[in-house]
Amino acid sequence: MKRFILYTLIAFTLLSCGGSEGRFRLKGEFEHLRQGEFYIYSNDGGTAGFDTIKIEDGQFDYETDLRDHAIYYLLYPNLSEQVIFGASGDVITIKGDARNLKSVEVKGSQPNEELTAFRLENKDKGLSGTREAAAAFIAQSPSSPVSVFLFKEYFLSYDDVSQGDVKKHYRALCKAQPDNLQLLSWQSDVENRDRLLKKGSSLPDFSFTLEDGRKVQASDYRGKPLLVHFWASWEGRSRAETFRVRRMLKGNQGKIEAVSISLDVNDAARKGIERMDSVSWTSYCDFQSWNSPLVKQFGIRSIPFYLLAGADGKVLAAGASYEKDIEPEIKKLFEPR
Repeated sequence: MKRFILYTLIAFTLLSCGGSEGRFRLKGEFEHLRQGEFYIYSNDGGTAGFDTIKIEDGQFDYETDLRDHAIYYLLYPNLSEQVIFGASGDVITIKGDARNLKSVEVKGSQPNEELTAFRLENKDKGLSGTREAAAAFIAQSPSSPVSVFLFKEYFLSYDDVSQGDVKKHYRALCKAQPDNLQLLSWQSDVENRDRLLKKGSSLPDFSFTLEDGRKVQASDYRGKPLLVHFWASWEGRSRAETFRVRRMLKGNQGKIEAVSISLDVNDAARKGIERMDSVSWTSYCDFQSWNSPLVKQFGIRSIPFYLLAGADGKVLAAGASYEKDIEPEIKKLFEPR
């Protein structure tokens, strides 16, 4: 009888510590953050949209349905992101200091612990050093989901990486993960990288007509810097970027203009996101998604994507990351001379 009770207690303990099949659980504990909110989203089915995570007494506990695998993005109040690999049955824990988010530790599965180790080891190396470390990781562990993430984060998302390096890493990943649908979806992106607008080129002479009949064209913005932002409500990461556009415009009122171009096919979904994010700047959608003439005119291969043009219409910066590609150039525009 005693042995039965002992086995029962052990089984109960294991069940209470582990996750449930078909569910994904994320628990966190932060110092120097008593109360607040995080947002969480996924581009590959982990969430239907944005979910809100409430922080109480420095802790949170979030759970959602997940039948297979997904990559989640935890959006902190300062709009920086934490990548989390999820799988059915996982219980992932996050621990860190809200004053030092670069040192947050994510545990509970091999991919999350591998990425945490990579981040902590390379957090002070800068972009060039971190990219070298990412290349070494990909070469050593091409079958790891972390390698796919690092490839997108440090190679596919940047225009200053040589086409040869991008193709080399991409082929190694495809050979190790031939059934990875995400990798397959990037094939056109990899092959057509050299078609993107580059720094110093002229912004396309675009034009479109808004619902109210007002015609918008590139010449309207000559004489003032312009940020062009491509996004869609169905693409979680690009949807999150509207936070950054709004914050940038608020911080530089009257000094810079913005145009958002949506690749949506569902008008209600697009307008719902725009209402939620208080989009008050020029926004356009022709509901042709990737077949839009504007997508072809700008050479857009993936979203989110930004182009920053100066007052003379010349491209100052372009890329998929506002923080990495665009924000430094905007600061240069408006820093005291």
